[in-house]
Amino acid sequence: MRSNGRTARKLKKLAWRLIYQFGQPDWADNHGVLLPVKHALVSPGIAREIYLGDYEAKEIEIISRRLAADDVVFEVGAGLGFLSAYCAKRTGADRVFAYEANPELIPLIRETHAKNKVAPTLINALLARGDGEREFHLEDDFWASSAHRTGGRAITVKQIDLNSELARVKPSFLIVDIEGGEAEFFAGAELSTVRKICVETHPDVLGDRVLSEMFAGLVAKGFALDFSLIRKNVFFFHRPE
Repeated sequence: MRSNGRTARKLKKLAWRLIYQFGQPDWADNHGVLLPVKHALVSPGIAREIYLGDYEAKEIEIISRRLAADDVVFEVGAGLGFLSAYCAKRTGADRVFAYEANPELIPLIRETHAKNKVAPTLINALLARGDGEREFHLEDDFWASSAHRTGGRAITVKQIDLNSELARVKPSFLIVDIEGGEAEFFAGAELSTVRKICVETHPDVLGDRVLSEMFAGLVAKGFALDFSLIRKNVFFFHRPE
């Protein structure tokens, strides 16, 4: 029986119903990374996705195929710490840098990293042009929190200069999921050391025209879209050999 086959998924769904009825575990394996499923910031829907292996499945499929041992990873929008933990297991934690603007997620990300015995660099800040502060909107569902979506609870977060950080880290692989902030991010980013980009787009926030302009900008900077790895709104760009 294949681990992700139809029968296996049916059994996992049945198991999840029983687990949810009689008491959830604190942690569950998602593609080799232990993630929290019993936490105030993790909704029942996200917990179920984690248990079934569906949480950020599009991103992990791309990253698992394209991440190399010598990559330096620069993740913007760390969420629960899943992708940074996964990458750190593959490349070593000293080659992974994760950025998260939401201060409420930082302790949970550190727990995720510790549970998986990795310690990538984690920075609580929003990345944009210039140092300073920025308004950020917190939603009940952590993944929807953003500086580019209105609504939710507004807070002020630290902003650090994107290009200064890119120059300091010199990443080869960017992972970007910032709920509508991707167009602003790439419009001003100096990408001279970057060879690979995995980005989740948000057409409901930005619209087709803005995202088309973002794609055109990446192509103009020498990147090509990998048509074999388009996964709904998640895309992979690379510099052709």
